[in-house]
Amino acid sequence: MSDAAPRSNEHTPEPQAPREVPAQPRSLRRRLEASAATAQQAARPPRVRSRPLDTPARPAPRERAPVHIDWEPEPVTTPWRAKPLVIMLAGLAWLAALLLLLADPRRAGAAGGELRLLLLLTWALAAALTFVPLQWRLGLPGLGWQGIVGWSALGYLLAFAPAPRGWLLDLPELPVYLLLFFAVFYAVSTAMLPLTYLLGQRVYRLRVHRLDVRRARRQAYEVGLLVVAALALAGLRVLTPATVVLLVAVVLLTEALLLSQMRPQG
Repeated sequence: MSDAAPRSNEHTPEPQAPREVPAQPRSLRRRLEASAATAQQAARPPRVRSRPLDTPARPAPRERAPVHIDWEPEPVTTPWRAKPLVIMLAGLAWLAALLLLLADPRRAGAAGGELRLLLLLTWALAAALTFVPLQWRLGLPGLGWQGIVGWSALGYLLAFAPAPRGWLLDLPELPVYLLLFFAVFYAVSTAMLPLTYLLGQRVYRLRVHRLDVRRARRQAYEVGLLVVAALALAGLRVLTPATVVLLVAVVLLTEALLLSQMRPQG
């Protein structure tokens, strides 16, 4: 019995010593410093670093020069030596066009076709001698061909088309009215465009305002639309001085609103 007791004591495990837990500092400041140091050690990058893959460099974007879409020619400021000659030729051409118009070409008989062609060419020549030099000197694109088309069509209608006598919406009279509106719009607009452009140069002081071709063209179109609207009201038999005053007021208010909203482009 005495031998069994020590054998049983050999198989009993020995008690392990408790792990020592580091004592936390009592000061709150030291605790915050210890927690900040622990977080800094955890955020350190690993010692083993891998080399990043070589990515192909992207080519730099090509810089393109800006394209001026709304480019408009500048007015010519050099002296114009041929001015008296051009004015004289344009005056003679308009005089010939008016004489052919007053000659009543509809009574020409067999030579009516040749007279029509002559009248059309005379009006086109007079318009070209007037508006093409103005387009070149003032830098107003489109003035030449619009003047030629508008004034040639107006002269042809005045010479050979019968004057409408019925209401605007009558079917036989409607095509004549529409052609007349088209010709009058382009004729009046091309006649007013140099005036609105030159008037803007005298009214505005800044160069960007003075050379604003879009503003001058818009105002010329407004005058053309005003004349066409008056003709349409006359064709509808409702044209009165009160309606004309209302039309002028509407055009002026619209132009004032556009001038306050849009910026000039020179």
